[in-house]
Amino acid sequence: MGSTVGPVANRLRNGRFSIAGESFAIDINEIERSNVLHGGRNGLHQRGFQASTSRDYRSIEFSLTLSHLEDGFPGDRTLTVRYTLTDTLSLQIDFIAKSDRTTIMNLANHAYFNLGGALSDHELKVNADMFSEVDERLLPTGALHSVIESPLDFMDWRRLDGVAIDQSFVLNADSALRHAASLRLASSDLQLDLFTSQPALQIYTGDGLSAPFQPRAGVCLEAQGFPDAPNDTVAPTIELAPGQLYHQRTVYRFGHITETGIPFADATFTDAT
Repeated sequence: MGSTVGPVANRLRNGRFSIAGESFAIDINEIERSNVLHGGRNGLHQRGFQASTSRDYRSIEFSLTLSHLEDGFPGDRTLTVRYTLTDTLSLQIDFIAKSDRTTIMNLANHAYFNLGGALSDHELKVNADMFSEVDERLLPTGALHSVIESPLDFMDWRRLDGVAIDQSFVLNADSALRHAASLRLASSDLQLDLFTSQPALQIYTGDGLSAPFQPRAGVCLEAQGFPDAPNDTVAPTIELAPGQLYHQRTVYRFGHITETGIPFADATFTDAT
C-alpha cells in the first residue's frame, strides 16, 4: 500500500534470471505460483530508507544502499526515491539508481486509488492498444495482443463494474513522459491522471485485498518496466550497467472532471531524464 516496490517490480519466473551467462536465484515469496513478487522476501517494501527534505519543503528524498547479493540481486546499489509537489494537485515521483556491476532494476510505486466511492462506479481510460498475455501463473507468455474487442479495451472511458484486472498494458509511446491512464468518479467530480516515462502499466483492481482492507477497495496503477523482463524475449531490457543512471518518473495529477477530459498528449511535461 503506497510502497516503492523493487528492485524488480512485478513477477520473476521461479525467482531466476541470468546476466551475461551468470545465473541468480531469489527466494520465492509468491509460493502458490512459484514466483518472486516485487523483489521477494527482502524487497524494498520491507526496507527502511533514509529521508531528507528540500529547502523549500516541496520535495522529500528517500535513499537506500544495498550491497551485492544482500537481497539476492547483484551489485552494490544506491537507490533514491524523490517525491515532489510540482503544484498543489500533482505528485511527481522520481526513481533513481546506480550499481557498481550489471544488475536488473525495475522500480514502481504501489499506491491504490479510490476517488470516493465503489470501485464499480469508477471509470478508467488507458493509453494502450496492446497488452501482455499471461499464463495461469500471471507470467507473460511473450505474446502481445491488441486490446480491441477484448475485455481489456480501455482506450475510451469504461466503468470498472464487473471487471477484474491484474494485467500489464503496453503503453503507447507518444512522448518521453506519456499520459498513461486516467481514472474518474462522477459522484465526487474527481479525476486522476497518471503520466510516466515507463513503457508498461500494471493495473490491479484489488480483487485479492484482505483485512484490514476489502476486495476492490481501490485500484493499483503501477507504472513500470515489462514483467519478468529478463526471461521474456520480447520485453525491453531492465538491465542496469555500471556507469549508467537508472531514472524513471511517474506523476499523479488530481483535479475535477472536465467536460472534454485531459488529452493523452501533454506538452507541459518534459523528458524525465
